[in-house]
Amino acid sequence: MAKQSSAAFDDVTWIEDPDDIIILANHSTQNFILDLPAGRCRLDAGRRMRTLRSILKHQQIIDLVHEGKLVLE
Repeated sequence: MAKQSSAAFDDVTWIEDPDDIIILANHSTQNFILDLPAGRCRLDAGRRMRTLRSILKHQQIIDLVHEGKLVLE
């Protein structure tokens, strides 16, 4: 079996656009379990998470942002 060179992996490296990165902060006193397509993610009260802007397309996130519980920083 032939060994692949590291150069082959350079073509498939995912590099995110810095404009797509957001900070989502939990400004509530509640801990949330976010049900995302990639799996569940816990965001505790007063904590922040660095994530992709596309998270704002999910209904659970939209609802929490509209309620003021989650805030973009």
